[in-house]
Amino acid sequence: MRNNLVLSAIMTVAALTGTTFAATHGDEVPFREGESMPPAPTGMSWCLIQKPAVYDTVTETVTVRPAATFQVPVPGEYSTKTETVPNMPAHRVGRAVPAQLQPRQVPYTSQEEYTILEVTPPQFNDVPQEVEICPAYDQITVIPAQVRDVPKRIIVEPARKAFQRVTCDDGNNNLCWTVCETPAKYRDVITKELVSDAQERRTPVPARKQTVMVRKVIRPAQVREVKVPAKQSTYVAQTVVAPARTDWQTVPATTQQIPVMVETKAPSYTSQAIPEKKDTITRRVLKQPATMVWRLQNNAYTQQFAPIR
Repeated sequence: MRNNLVLSAIMTVAALTGTTFAATHGDEVPFREGESMPPAPTGMSWCLIQKPAVYDTVTETVTVRPAATFQVPVPGEYSTKTETVPNMPAHRVGRAVPAQLQPRQVPYTSQEEYTILEVTPPQFNDVPQEVEICPAYDQITVIPAQVRDVPKRIIVEPARKAFQRVTCDDGNNNLCWTVCETPAKYRDVITKELVSDAQERRTPVPARKQTVMVRKVIRPAQVREVKVPAKQSTYVAQTVVAPARTDWQTVPATTQQIPVMVETKAPSYTSQAIPEKKDTITRRVLKQPATMVWRLQNNAYTQQFAPIR
């Protein structure tokens, strides 16, 4: 109970202090960095609000173009007069005179002397001569061997003894074993018998000859040197009677009259002043910068925001 009374007293003092501060300073208090929020009356709270900057519109006169001085060119003055100028200077003109030539006959050796070989062909005579076209040899004849057919009996299966099961004669029909002899089996075949062996028989064949015509040299070929004399001929050559020259002629100079523009007054420059140009402009000037302030608000309005305490 005692604690509740103390808490009520503290709240009452705080409410009275906030009411007194608000009555003294109004609904807004400037925000200062590092200072705490001032006490708020009952049912009210302080909100930190940024107030926008305040601008003012002013009108002033500014210089658009400063005063300046320009140099304006003044063209020169010209006049026309007639002047004699050379059209073609004096010069020489040359004419080529060709050289005079005279033909003459010049002898020369068209073919030099040389030696040829004169060949006398050999003389032949056809003579018969016997030649062997096939040598003697032995002709061999082979006589085949003679055989005859001889009948012969051969054993296909020899005689043998083997045990064989038979019924015994003891009245009990028991099975007994006895030795049986199987006779040999024969087969008649025809064989070949050599009567006489193969032989060879040689028959001599004599050599074969033929008569042919053989060309024999009666007199061999002969070579004789024969000299062929040189040949002379002539050709036409040109002889210079008078050398080529150049005939020169002097051509006098020529002139012509042409109009020439002469400067009577040289071009110059003159100064021209341009006055200063001003204009009136309107611009915004910052009157009061943006500030942060504590604004006193009703709790019913500020309950949707988180108040700064």
